[in-house]
Formats: sequence, C-alpha cells, structure tokens
Amino acid sequence: MPRSNVSADTSVHSFTTEDTATSADTERRRAPKKYKWHKKFAYQKFKGWRPILTPHNAELFFVACAALLIALGVPILIASLNVVEYRVPYAFEGPFAGQDPGARQALLAQQGGYGVNYTVTLNVDKRMEAPVYVIFELGSFFQNFRRYVRSYDGTRMHDGANSGSPVSACAPFAYIDSNNDSLPINPCGQIAQSFFNDTFSLSLAGGGQLQVDDSDIAWSSDANHLYGPVAPENFNPAGGYPRGGNTTDLVLNQNQHWMVWMRPHSKVAAQKLYGRIDQSIEAGQQVLISVTNRYNTYEYSGAKTVILTTNSWVGGKNVFLGALYLATGGVCLLVALFFFAGYDLGLIWKRPYADMSNLSWLRRHATELQAQQQFMAASSGDGMPRSNGTPVQDVAADGAAAAAPPEQPKN
Repeated sequence: MPRSNVSADTSVHSFTTEDTATSADTERRRAPKKYKWHKKFAYQKFKGWRPILTPHNAELFFVACAALLIALGVPILIASLNVVEYRVPYAFEGPFAGQDPGARQALLAQQGGYGVNYTVTLNVDKRMEAPVYVIFELGSFFQNFRRYVRSYDGTRMHDGANSGSPVSACAPFAYIDSNNDSLPINPCGQIAQSFFNDTFSLSLAGGGQLQVDDSDIAWSSDANHLYGPVAPENFNPAGGYPRGGNTTDLVLNQNQHWMVWMRPHSKVAAQKLYGRIDQSIEAGQQVLISVTNRYNTYEYSGAKTVILTTNSWVGGKNVFLGALYLATGGVCLLVALFFFAGYDLGLIWKRPYADMSNLSWLRRHATELQAQQQFMAASSGDGMPRSNGTPVQDVAADGAAAAAPPEQPKN
C-alpha cells in the first residue's frame, strides 16, 4: 500500500517517561516519614533497646543497685537513730493499777465523764531538741477497720445538716433517737462518735510548765477544703445517748484535735498528734505528765500511751526503712561478688559464646548417632568394610560432609 503523505507532528505529541515532579519533591517523598512523639507512641515507632545480659552487665547492674541503696540507707538510718523518743504507758497506772477490767470501767463511770486525774513521770536521759511532739497511742484500736472507716459523711461535715445528703452511711450514729429523725447528729458516724477525750498537761519536776501548742496540728487542707464552718449538732451530748467520746463547741474546721482524729490511722495501734512543745528538754530532767483519763479502752483491755519524740528529715523514729535499704544493698553486693568470682575468676564453668554443643536437640542427635555407630561396629567388627567398602568409623565424617553446604564454583 502506498504510504500516506500525512505526517504526524511529533513535536506536539511527544511523551516522556520522566516524572513531572521536581527532584526535591521526589526526595521528600522517598525520605522516611517523621512523626511527632505522641504519634510515635501510638504507631509503636519508638526505638527499642534490648541489652544482652552478660555476666559483666549483671555485675555492673548489681554494683550500681548496691551503691544506690547503701547511699540511701546510711543517712536514713543515721537520721532515724538520732531521733529521741520516749513512751509512757498510762492506761494501767495510778488508781487503775492492779484492777480488773470491770473495776476500771466502774471507776470511770463513777466520775460521770469528768475523768480520773493522776500523774505519770518520764525521766529524760538524752537531750530533746525543740520542737518536741506529743503523741498519744491507742493499742489494739483497729481504726483501719472497713466498717469503721466507711461510717462517715463528708458532705454534711462541709455543708451542714441541711445539705440533703443521706445519713445511712452514719448508722447507727445518725440520730440521737433511732425512732426520731428530727434530732440528727452532725458530725455523724462512728469515727466522730468515738472522738478521743483524754487530756494531758506537761511540766518539769523542778518547776516550769511545758506549753503544748495545739493550734496547728491538723492538715491545712482539712480546715480549708474538707470541712466547713459547720456548728456541731447533737454531737456527743453529755449524759445523752450515744455518749461516745469527746464533744466540741467549736465549728468543725476550727477544732484541730477533731480534724486530726477524723483521719483514720493505718495500723492496729492508732497514733495521733496531740501537740508540739517549742522548747528543748535537757538530759537528766524529769517530766511530769498530768493525765485526765476519760476514754474507756478497758472493755477490750486496750493500752494507752503518751509519746514524746523529736523529728528528723525522714520523719519519726523508724529504723526499718534504713535497715531495709542496707540489707537489700548488701544482698546486691553479694550477688555482684558471686558473678565476679564465678565468671571473672573462673571458679564456675561457663559455656563459650555461640557454642551449640550443649543444646538439647543436638545432644540427643549425637547420642543416637553414637549408638548407631556402636551397633554397626559390634555387628560387623571394628574396621571391617561395609557392603560398599566404606569403613564404619567414616560414618560420622560422611554425615558431616553431607550436612555441609556445597562448595560454590569459582569464577
């Protein structure tokens, strides 16, 4: 066929395989995408670190732990040992000494809520630097008991009896008379009802009163936020039911002793701060503690103790924390010495790195191969040729040669 004289304009209809984008755009698309830290967390793009556990790494780890724990334990233990603490039991002293629980309760009941006054003494053998804290402790009180802790209504203690909050949590200490809901108790509940009411005053035997400051012993958050300026209502009335412990005429967020009492203690023996003495007590002095005993713990033979103690940067006297740090640091140091003696000094056999001869499946295969060789040697005689003329002792070599990868041809 004759060719057409019409020619296509190749300049107009030319095509190219190159991308129309610039090289900068291409490089930007090919570069790894950068994520912000929260997207890296969501997409699991964070870099991982898996250290290889070697004896030397273990030594360094345990030595570092031992150094850190000992560095913490020594100052904590020293600070705790420098705390001066004296404990003076008083529940079974004075007129209560040598009596049975029934007689002790009868003696308290005869006083009609005014309490029994007597004095216990404390001989100070070591100087107590100011401030000296006065604490009382109730033995076997179990203030952390669940039903006791739940008997509490914070809304009524913050907003008052007209807050509309139900008082079911405070039962049976919600009303003066359980048959009459017109006499609600505020603060209600078992914690408030059992408010501690023993009092103490301290003096020196040679004369001079030790002023106990109780104006700032509660948490400031309790006075400013937890409790409000709510006047108590039908709270432990004298001679009324249920007469539990102490009462108060102050609004709730101004009674420091009540706010301290309302924070349950975590241990079996409940300890509460009573006040602070802002003067030092010299060694050799005798402190006279005048006690007004009103709180009845004799029904369950509970002990009561007055504690005088100083303080440190780690708190009161508690040698357990410092001793625990030192003991744990010592154990870490012994473990580090074990790795050093066992692996660095060679006192313990160790498998070389990348040695697979002790793997269980390889040991099993070697045992089976050795048993097969022994069987063949016993049946045909050591060194006797097989049917194909190959000696028996060459079986292992044949197996190793068969397992080896083929040799690559040379160029």
